[in-house]
Amino acid sequence: MSFEILATILLFKYISLVVKYLGVIPSIIGTSILRSILIYILSFNETFPIWLFGIFVYGLTTSMTLVVIQTWLNMIDIGKLKGLFMGLYSSSLSLGIASGPILLHLIDNHSIKKIISTTIPFLPLLLLLLIYKQKPLFNTEGNIRIGFIFKHAKIILLSAFVGGVCFFGLPSFLTLYGIANGLSPYQASLLLTMFMIGSVCIGVLISWLSSYINKMQIIYICVCFSVVCAVFLSLAVYSNVQIAFVLLTIWGGCMGGIYATSLEYIGGVFRKEDQISANTSFVLMDALGGFIGLFTIGISMELIGSEGLTYTIVIISTCYLVFITTQFVNKLK
Repeated sequence: MSFEILATILLFKYISLVVKYLGVIPSIIGTSILRSILIYILSFNETFPIWLFGIFVYGLTTSMTLVVIQTWLNMIDIGKLKGLFMGLYSSSLSLGIASGPILLHLIDNHSIKKIISTTIPFLPLLLLLLIYKQKPLFNTEGNIRIGFIFKHAKIILLSAFVGGVCFFGLPSFLTLYGIANGLSPYQASLLLTMFMIGSVCIGVLISWLSSYINKMQIIYICVCFSVVCAVFLSLAVYSNVQIAFVLLTIWGGCMGGIYATSLEYIGGVFRKEDQISANTSFVLMDALGGFIGLFTIGISMELIGSEGLTYTIVIISTCYLVFITTQFVNKLK
């Protein structure tokens, strides 16, 4: 999984160039076809180096698809419904992460699994049918100005980094964390399910509220709740798993709300010419957070045990909370 994210980190500068020369529609169609082919080929492969290469390319095409779709959605002018719109988009990502493994687990036939796996990458093409008439013109300058974007939206990009740590780290280790703390495999798997349910349901509500409330304040509140949930998760897992489920639901909703609210902020602050740079920078920081989060959580759990998961996320989230608090205080002076 880290190798998939690595593709985004190393080759992010070329994403806008590809979109610029291919165009919006060919980019989405091309990446969808390539992802489907890669999944089909990898289903027959048992060689680890080929898996790494395939996952590397798959990660790159997935990031490119996200950049194009997020830029497209951000350029649609729907007024106060924009928060709800971006919340539904964020929830759909979480729903896909949560339902994909469950769907494949429920199907016993290997051939049907292969068919479903190779057709899922074509789902973004449905977006073309729904909003084709609102196809935007991406006026990009060719280079991704990540320094410029970071200067004017550092809080947003760092929120994407923290979100990457959680959204990549928790799905990878949360079930193992539950089992290591004495939960049954069924209960441990529900930990991730509750996190994703929160992201799908509560995240939409938070994003909708962001159209009426200051977005920075919403992000700040969500980060505070995330830190509290992460701190008390280890206690709840030992004492009452039901409380752990509630904490993870709230935590997932906060992270989903942060993701959607941050995307909406980017769409409103930067001009159309900078939208690809802004969304590429956002995806890059999300991937960077996931890459560092996966390694840090894995190493910490290996060194200090299962609580390395919560320690890592608490430390990273608290550092971000201190930073964002400092920024708010400096603005008040």
